[in-house]
Amino acid sequence: MQKVRIGFVPSTWESWDGSEYTGRLQWAKAMRRRCLDVMEKTPGLEIVVPGEELTEFGCVGTVEEGMKTAQLFREKNIQGMIIGNMNFGHETSLGPILSTIDREMPILHFATRSGAYSPQGNRATDTWCGQFMTCSAMKRRGLKFEHIITCDPEEPEFAEKLAVFTRAVNAITRFRGARILQIGTRPTGFESEFFSEQAMMKNFRQVLVPVDLATAYETMDEIKPDDPRVLAIAEEIRSGADIISEETPNSINTQARFELTLKTLLEKFHCSAIASSCWETLQHKYGIAACSTFSRLNNQGITTACEVDVMGALTMLAMNSCALGEVPADFIDWTDLHPTEKNVWLAWHCGNAACQLCASGCQTHLRMNERLGLWGPYCYGAYDFRMKYGPVTCARMMEYDGKYSMFYGTGEAVDIGPISRGTYAWVKVNDIRDWEQKMIETGVVHHGVLIHDPVVADALAMFCKFLNIQAVRGA
Repeated sequence: MQKVRIGFVPSTWESWDGSEYTGRLQWAKAMRRRCLDVMEKTPGLEIVVPGEELTEFGCVGTVEEGMKTAQLFREKNIQGMIIGNMNFGHETSLGPILSTIDREMPILHFATRSGAYSPQGNRATDTWCGQFMTCSAMKRRGLKFEHIITCDPEEPEFAEKLAVFTRAVNAITRFRGARILQIGTRPTGFESEFFSEQAMMKNFRQVLVPVDLATAYETMDEIKPDDPRVLAIAEEIRSGADIISEETPNSINTQARFELTLKTLLEKFHCSAIASSCWETLQHKYGIAACSTFSRLNNQGITTACEVDVMGALTMLAMNSCALGEVPADFIDWTDLHPTEKNVWLAWHCGNAACQLCASGCQTHLRMNERLGLWGPYCYGAYDFRMKYGPVTCARMMEYDGKYSMFYGTGEAVDIGPISRGTYAWVKVNDIRDWEQKMIETGVVHHGVLIHDPVVADALAMFCKFLNIQAVRGA
């Protein structure tokens, strides 16, 4: 599981830290522990918080304690921050932290519920009041933040929002500064894959690393068929398919060499995702399809998109990171509406889905690519299987004139016919007409991404907010 390091600031004000009327002194100390109990159970969250050796009760209630906490966060190189009002809180003590952090850092804020009133009407915490001062301090500095509506840490909404924030920060951390390996050029007929490298660099500090096909294939030709690494991969390919048919001589060995080539280039250029050419030069020169190779790479946690779709690879990278690397995203076409069922559409591609996504009771069939036979008789190396059923998130990021948008929505992969060649799922949504209208208005192209994790949708929305991406959600 991918992890992200997030700093926690338990904000306190001594004058509002409980009393004999509330039944508990040192209210902030106890509330800090209650919050940490939930945070420590949050998947992917590595929490950094001042201890009692650094600040009183491990909370932040003075400028000096704020300065110490800011130094701690710098030393630990936190990637996001959570600010919680344990009681009224103290905005001035937050100043040294808010004024020195990276202005792009994602922040989550919350306030806990106050303590009890005394029979005489005395109050001792007033957290609801203090949170407005805290949030004002962030807005005054131009910082972006998400907010949890006031609740106790034991309430479900606290853990849910915390988990979504953790996923979003993980995605932001891995998305910013990403290096994308581009193998070859986009298909001649795909004008829709236009994008701006300058916008990628300006908005997200990303770098595109282009490798032409001649260079990629030179690397592949240097890898011998009897290389032990190739033989090991070939054996994995054979053992990983339930059915192998239509196999052509040496095709599986050649697929193994192609896989090793992509891994070699990924490592050489220090990249975190791949957008690769897959037709038609690969068929002419080597007689294989790239589909099963992309399937295996995604199964191994290496984000790989087909047809040199760089924006598609970036969408996959964001969604994989929003899922903490626990389930692989699948690069799809928004293929077709169901012939008879309402609000059902086909998520499909030639045969590139990670095999761990195969539905229970369905077999993975390694065979010829159904489509690539248009360009030659030899195109071995595509999977056929239906993807597993259950909740999914689908999305696509686009860039027009340097401005980014993300269409996304949730649905369910359902058990329904007809069958299709390639890897596919029939996806049922609430209102396909709403999806289509918003997709057209957002400028979505024919490629999208599907992931078997519905929580990714909420994490994507938060991801987009912090990165200034317009988020458009289908009903």
